[in-house]
Amino acid sequence: MTSGFTHIELYGGAIAVNLPAGYGDVSNIREVPDHQEIYLDSNGFSSIVIELAERVSDPSTDQAALRYHFEDIVDEQDTSKIWRTDVAQLSKFSPSTPCYTLLATTTPPPVQTGQAARPLTPDFTTVLLTLVRLVEKSTDLMVTINIPQIPGHQEPSPGKQVNFEEGQYGSLVDEGMRIMEEVRKSLEVKDWSLFGEE
Repeated sequence: MTSGFTHIELYGGAIAVNLPAGYGDVSNIREVPDHQEIYLDSNGFSSIVIELAERVSDPSTDQAALRYHFEDIVDEQDTSKIWRTDVAQLSKFSPSTPCYTLLATTTPPPVQTGQAARPLTPDFTTVLLTLVRLVEKSTDLMVTINIPQIPGHQEPSPGKQVNFEEGQYGSLVDEGMRIMEEVRKSLEVKDWSLFGEE
């Protein structure tokens, strides 16, 4: 469970957000692409990815762009299911800023006969995605929380029933939703020059 949040500056201070205090900056242990900021739960396996991408203009709607970005981050071999999409608001952005959320699961392919089981392979991973469409800057800003359900290590909700169809996601996903809510309340662009000149 998250005990508290820490105010974090991203992209050299151009963007700021509150993230869980127990999450660490992955760039301290390995190289991370310039367009991404990745934070990993030091007490588990969940991760938060903040990413800047060129605005997707091919899909006809913002909902289609949301699905496009989700499909782009999912491993081709995984089976995925989108359970829910919603319109959202960001506290520190103009109310007219398009913002959408998605809740989905991805499931890795089963281990083939004769193939060794990979350690720490999740039964499935819950993906919470928030897409912010910065139309004037030709940029899509995404925040993704990945919550793997790893048998024996990170269970969905010990002793409780998990049923995505009925909106029972388990304690790990409920915690991920609380984190995403704080992200949407605190996410702020401090320096718009990050996106270059128009």
